[in-house]
Amino acid sequence: MRGLLPIAGLILAAGLASAAAASARGDELPALPPGLSDLIERDRSADPVEGRSLTNDAMARASSAYVNSDYDMALLHAERASAGGEPRGATLAGHILLHGLSGEPDEEGAVRWLRRAADLNEPDALIILARLAEAGRAGLAPWQAREYFSRAAEAGDGRAAHEYGLYLMARTDPGAAATAMDWLRLAAESGREESYVDYAYALGEWAHGPYDLTAARRWYERAGEAGIPYGALMAGTMHLEGEGADPDPERGAQLVRVAAESGLIPAMGQYALLLFQGAPGLPADPANAAHWAREGAQRGDPESQFLYAYALAVGDGTDRDLEEAYVWAVRAGLTRDGEMADDPDRARLEAALSNALDADTAQRLRVRAALPPETRPR
Repeated sequence: MRGLLPIAGLILAAGLASAAAASARGDELPALPPGLSDLIERDRSADPVEGRSLTNDAMARASSAYVNSDYDMALLHAERASAGGEPRGATLAGHILLHGLSGEPDEEGAVRWLRRAADLNEPDALIILARLAEAGRAGLAPWQAREYFSRAAEAGDGRAAHEYGLYLMARTDPGAAATAMDWLRLAAESGREESYVDYAYALGEWAHGPYDLTAARRWYERAGEAGIPYGALMAGTMHLEGEGADPDPERGAQLVRVAAESGLIPAMGQYALLLFQGAPGLPADPANAAHWAREGAQRGDPESQFLYAYALAVGDGTDRDLEEAYVWAVRAGLTRDGEMADDPDRARLEAALSNALDADTAQRLRVRAALPPETRPR
């Protein structure tokens, strides 16, 4: 049996989704930028409100039309709201044009409206422009992305601080490392839960970071406590291995269990391993271990597949089944391109099982193991 996974960071890089006209075809709508989503949720009725300005009324009508999929009217009212000085009206107009919700996508037209919002430091518009610039779209150049991200972050938006920090990290410029760390710290300390894992990674593993495992462990744990399964897995692993502070196997096992029960596939294999081995506060439980190994194996996690193959081969927590064990041992080694991964433990298990089967059976099972998941017999 193998040890726990090594600490490995995960950057939650944000991309710009490209979407075409969606409503008439029934396609999934592009997500609204967060600021717009909050506004439209609050103001979706467009019911008359005494004393509301013409600009606010136009924005409310734009919100109502948008949620009712009347994108032509939403665009009209959003443009009117923008003319009255409401930056989110310009952002909504840009969003509608960018994604072609009222016709064909019009990136250049979208950028004109988004720039109007950006001139008033509207964070959503600045972030969209930054992403377009990164991709070299709509006549924007990649070098402009930094300016847009910077302006959005400096406007005090936690999401913008997070994304600007990630942007700077991705540039791999040592001279920008301190600035990247500062923005990620501000995002995390502002309570933006989505930034906790990225800040932890930057603290503990980024090549240009401070390699502060104690702080990294703390922020991974905060991410886990906020309901982010990957944070729970990373914190649990660090507790188990004594990374950043003294080992705390009981707390580590608890966090790995939380990650597995939250549906994080790699955590399923790690939790299965702990259950096979036993840990402080977590007695060995082979039957439950085999259950979690099977759950992860069926979802494509190679470590879970190896563990489940091992359990089937020796009858640990489940009935002994050499043929099924061989299938999972082979699957554990298959890469996405169909090649076999270099894994001595898995190769030894596969070889031992192959020797226990006749050649025809082994060949038949190898064919079965290589079938795509959707075509496998149930």
